[in-house]
Amino acid sequence: MDAGQASGALEALHAIGRILSYATDLSKALTQVLLVLRSHAGLANGTVALQDGVTGDVFIEAAPEMLDAERIQGRLRPGEGIIGRVFRTGVAVAIPDLADEPVFLNRTGSWRDLREDPRALYAVPLRDGRMTLGVLTAERRWALGSFSFDRDLKLLGVVAEMLAARIRLAQRDAPAARDEDEAPRRPPPDQPLRGVIGGSAPWRAVLDVVARVAPSRATVLLRGESGTGKEVLARALHDLGPRAARPFVAVNCAALPEALLESELFGHERGAFTGANQARPGRFELADGGTLFLDEVSEMPLAAQVKLLRAIQERQFERVGGRRTLTVDVRLVAATNRDLEEEIRRGAFRLDLYHRLQVVEIALPPLRERRDDIPPLARHFLAELEREHGRRLALAPDAIDRLRALPWPGNVRQLRNALERLVVSSPRDEVTAADLSFLEDAAPPPARPAVAPVAPAAAMVEPIAPPRTQPTERERIAAALSRTGHVQAGAARLLGMTVRQLRYRIVKYGIAVQRI
Repeated sequence: MDAGQASGALEALHAIGRILSYATDLSKALTQVLLVLRSHAGLANGTVALQDGVTGDVFIEAAPEMLDAERIQGRLRPGEGIIGRVFRTGVAVAIPDLADEPVFLNRTGSWRDLREDPRALYAVPLRDGRMTLGVLTAERRWALGSFSFDRDLKLLGVVAEMLAARIRLAQRDAPAARDEDEAPRRPPPDQPLRGVIGGSAPWRAVLDVVARVAPSRATVLLRGESGTGKEVLARALHDLGPRAARPFVAVNCAALPEALLESELFGHERGAFTGANQARPGRFELADGGTLFLDEVSEMPLAAQVKLLRAIQERQFERVGGRRTLTVDVRLVAATNRDLEEEIRRGAFRLDLYHRLQVVEIALPPLRERRDDIPPLARHFLAELEREHGRRLALAPDAIDRLRALPWPGNVRQLRNALERLVVSSPRDEVTAADLSFLEDAAPPPARPAVAPVAPAAAMVEPIAPPRTQPTERERIAAALSRTGHVQAGAARLLGMTVRQLRYRIVKYGIAVQRI
């Protein structure tokens, strides 16, 4: 090694040591280390890949020279590709010409022009004793002059040892590892989780996934129809994990006006906008150390999606109107009843945010697919409503059978609303199947199969004028638009919706809107 190369290696190690000693954010520290390797040692396009504790995949945590959209594609199973092989075997490799390596997958698509610009690739395991924590990679371009595989591997080996020690320290300092008393909490058999009712096979499969995922800090995406219990499962993920003693904060992204959503999530400083008379923390700050639940995340505008992506990736953000960067430790759970893939194709949802949210995806079955859970759910809700309204009410066997046979387009929420209606309005102390006719009336009329199914009575917006027959949501929206001269803001106010919610339904139902 000549004097210049030796000096560059020493400067790199000195700078890396300072970064790892003082940095508080692991992801940012890894990024800075890779930049030092590029500037001081000429080892470019570096990455650090770590293992996902939930899925077992190896994912790229830091890669300063990759686009985020490329980096999030870099998820591999142990043994898959070069990084996966090094992770599984724990043995470093040096590949003289990346273009000739058959194992190289280029999953991210970020390695281009390998024939015109040949380069060597190094992949070094990050080991803590016998355990492999991740993989460090870097490359050297042939065009920059002669180099030594041995020297590069020795330098990267030392850096890998430093990174492994820092990663292990961060893992030990994580909330889940600070105290065994904060180990994942599994309720005893006689103490079920709040609101988690049912023992059907589809529901048990969901709860098994929740129990496995809850101890981690992995982001979870809950998908399912409206009313299937997504917030109940989000609370279960919180209560079963090491953050149960910390805050659980829920945000309905569709219920907040677009102009206020960013302020609600990230807070604002005094004077940030008209009416901001004092500084106010956002939901991310309020959930620090706990869980933040973003319901209807698909309704989030694109501008807020960009800031949310950064908050998830770096765990840092600034308040609206502020310059100080805040760091929080938040476990994120998101939920949607929309087709996110279709939203991405329409350009309404960011692909990179989708991949960040979809670390662990849990699909919730609709109530019609878990009919065995309807009787225990009905009994549970009935007991709650009896206490709330001070009245006793029993369900006859034929009423239970009828409840099991209904389609329940509104799922669990509709079931509870129907039982509440019975508790407050039934003239008798026992409900029979005949008393459930109002639920059949809410179903789409068989003579008009082209009309979209009617939403549950409690979930539907108030009618513009009391009709003799129950109108569909499409008909309500068309009537509101007609009354307001197709001014969508006015129609949204009549329907009790936001303009964004109204526009979504206009597209969904194919309603023709006149342009004024």
